[in-house]
Amino acid sequence: MSKVIRITFRMDPVATGTRRSTMTDTTVVERLAVFAAGLTGQELPEAVAQRAKACLVHALVVGAAGSVAEFGRRAERTSVGWPEKPAPTGFARSLLSGNWHPSEAAAFINGVHLHARAQEDTHGTFHPGVCVIPAALATGEAEGVDGATVLAAVVAGYEVGTALSVTMTELTTPPFRATAVFGPIAAAATAGRIRGFDADTMAHALAIAASLSGGTAESFGAGTDEWHFQSGNAAAVGMRAAQLAEAGVTGSRTAIESPSGFADCFAGRPDAHASVEHLGSTWNILDVTFKPYPVCAFNQTPAMLAVRLRRAGLRPQDVTAVHLRMNEREATYPGMPAQQPFTSTANTLMSARFAFAAGLVLGDISYATLCDFTNPDILQTVSKIELLPEPGRRAKTAHARVVLSDGSTRIDAIDNSDALLSWTFDEVVANAGRLAAEAGWTAAELLTLIDAVTSIEHAESVDSLVTAVLASAAQPA
Repeated sequence: MSKVIRITFRMDPVATGTRRSTMTDTTVVERLAVFAAGLTGQELPEAVAQRAKACLVHALVVGAAGSVAEFGRRAERTSVGWPEKPAPTGFARSLLSGNWHPSEAAAFINGVHLHARAQEDTHGTFHPGVCVIPAALATGEAEGVDGATVLAAVVAGYEVGTALSVTMTELTTPPFRATAVFGPIAAAATAGRIRGFDADTMAHALAIAASLSGGTAESFGAGTDEWHFQSGNAAAVGMRAAQLAEAGVTGSRTAIESPSGFADCFAGRPDAHASVEHLGSTWNILDVTFKPYPVCAFNQTPAMLAVRLRRAGLRPQDVTAVHLRMNEREATYPGMPAQQPFTSTANTLMSARFAFAAGLVLGDISYATLCDFTNPDILQTVSKIELLPEPGRRAKTAHARVVLSDGSTRIDAIDNSDALLSWTFDEVVANAGRLAAEAGWTAAELLTLIDAVTSIEHAESVDSLVTAVLASAAQPA
């Protein structure tokens, strides 16, 4: 079953100067707003609902496994929290401590927390889950809405964010970072849907969020921490945009396509069209992929390729040289060409050489792997890798030519990583089981979380979901 969106937009003539009533003469923001405001959990195709649940499981387990990284706790130090709920509405819990914070602050904390180990879900170069899910949980908890509303809001956020990113991300990244650019608008759609916005108020919220978006990719090259906080900021900014719209603040109806608007600023082209024509009939959330390793999305393919070579019997001590070919934009993205010395996890998770070397040496990559900057076997392998940016190579692919000490060569390639990373719900659960040990969760605790996610549309609130995370977080790792 696919939902068909019909435009029945109540326009504000003061804000727009005109009335628009058809799909062809409405603006991008208006079309996104009609979709997001009208989406209900009952109308979601089963495959879409299942993918949204998979995204929830993946995000929450990855967040728990990244607790050791401390970034979420550092974010929480910026907000005063209370062990008991201070008021009936307006507050939500940190997924780390369980303390109650103003909902916007809770979204910031949890967005940083879910992004701490860089293993979030991915659509192109945009990571919607670490913006949308914190906004959904914080707004849902603060407003006391039911689980079906939260599930619909999660899908609304993914679809609105990816409708913009799917056509613009190649034009924005770098120098901008896609999650910081598209995340606030996605989070605004999520928050607005939970708060019950009509299409008019939703349009203002999305436009305000568009004007507040942005974040650079420079910290990847520098090996510093700023990027960790962009996801939380995007979630909080989107919620703030929704609150401002509800308070009567207006936003431009042509916020995306106008000269000096969103597309012009970030993509350099005001005519960079968002993919809004098929909202409600084609679902971008079904194209979201998942990361098996805590490294950059661009590095998933070289890591998988190296692990595959290792499992096929290739021994790193027999390697004399590796010629690693990747997409040109990816291979030259800030941090990707990095070689030793490695001094931070921002260095190791972004370095294509490190990802390939770690996969070949260890046959796996954990967060602890990223924190070991002096592993002699990994560093020796890194020194043998030549990273070759290849114009015209498809994104998120990799080709390795390995020269061995006996003069022979091994060649292997992954030319379609999406097919390997577009997991079913059961595959996401299986990966969550693999991460449970890093998260310090028992099998029973993981099952409690999965049960809370799978039954979310029947829940009266998100309390059981948040409680399942916090019950596990309370256990020593």
